[in-house]
Amino acid sequence: MPLYYYIAKTKDAKTIKEVSDVGSKDELIGRLKSKDLFIISIEEIGKKKKKPSGGKFLSVRKMGRHRGIKGFDMCSFARYLSTTLSAGITLLRSLELISIQTDSLTLADTLKKISDDVKSGLSLNEAVQKYPNIFSSLWTGIIEVGESSGNLPFVLEKLADYLEMRLGFERKVKSALIYPTMVSIFGGIAVAIFFKFILPRFTVIFKEFNIKLPLLTQLLFNISNFFNKNFLLVMVSVVFLGVGFWRFKDSPFFKDFMDRVALALPVISRLTLTSALERFSSTMYILLESGVPIVYSLEVVSKSVGNSVMEKSLTYARENVRKGRSLSSELAKIELFPVLISEIASIGEEAGNLPQMFQRVSVHYQKELSTKLERLVALFEPLLIFLLGITIGAIVIALFMPIFKLVTLGGGGV
Repeated sequence: MPLYYYIAKTKDAKTIKEVSDVGSKDELIGRLKSKDLFIISIEEIGKKKKKPSGGKFLSVRKMGRHRGIKGFDMCSFARYLSTTLSAGITLLRSLELISIQTDSLTLADTLKKISDDVKSGLSLNEAVQKYPNIFSSLWTGIIEVGESSGNLPFVLEKLADYLEMRLGFERKVKSALIYPTMVSIFGGIAVAIFFKFILPRFTVIFKEFNIKLPLLTQLLFNISNFFNKNFLLVMVSVVFLGVGFWRFKDSPFFKDFMDRVALALPVISRLTLTSALERFSSTMYILLESGVPIVYSLEVVSKSVGNSVMEKSLTYARENVRKGRSLSSELAKIELFPVLISEIASIGEEAGNLPQMFQRVSVHYQKELSTKLERLVALFEPLLIFLLGITIGAIVIALFMPIFKLVTLGGGGV
């Protein structure tokens, strides 16, 4: 059954904000008019799903639901919680409604546990801190400020706006990388199939004619022979490397090493740095706009920039800001940060509009990152096709050189 959030006024101008589950929007309008209410707005916020008889929260596994927690799930949670709290619905009832309509089974179960913790006397911030793998320091910081200021719906709305922006930007990045990634994967598979099944047949044919193979052809056959004789070893090695990378990619040593390499490579370094600066500025904006103190904002941001080198610099800057130094002066000391950020931060400190200044910086770096990514993909696509063409051309030439030699020998014999 659909859930509708409506705003209406009584005859004495009293505002009513509620969520109602009815069969249709027209039915809700009829009910409100029958109570002599003046309708301001009606918005559908989801559908109420049937609950199992054994519990208050949904536990039935349905088609279309998933176990993991996606970015869209967290974004929807922030938006729905802001909406329901703004409508005057209690926190416990809000958590119940959201757990019913979320597509993430893990998030639904987590919300049930959070609700139980809130019932036992914990604040929402204390409850979500028990699940750091789901709720990052960004979440806990904003929720803490919202609860302490009594303005939780507002800060959650700001958080939802930020998460939607991040989600849209990440989708744009992933969409740009789909084509070159697919070409690389299928190109690699095609070459592997060629070495495994096709080249061995040519090897047998050329051996029957007992001719001396050209160097390029012999090199190609040697690679094919090694690949076929050690096929299982090659596959196990590939799997082992993949699993090893996935297992250790988040370890401090490996992450620090890869982050330093990313900042040292000629082309990748600019893209990596721009991405980190965009994440820094956009996260600082949402935190400061929500009322989070600068010192705690720097603590959260340092863990969110996605680069260990910059994280260490921001941690050092945070400690100095804690001692009373200005944010702009500390940002100016970070070598990775361009002068633009420290200068705009200085202007924001003097004018008292630091959040707005960081918002402008984040918009600037979003545009710059999009442009750099589009140019990189535009350059990478023809380069990838060229490399595949060179590879296939070398293979074709290596195979045809002995054939031309056979034709020549055959012609000489006649």
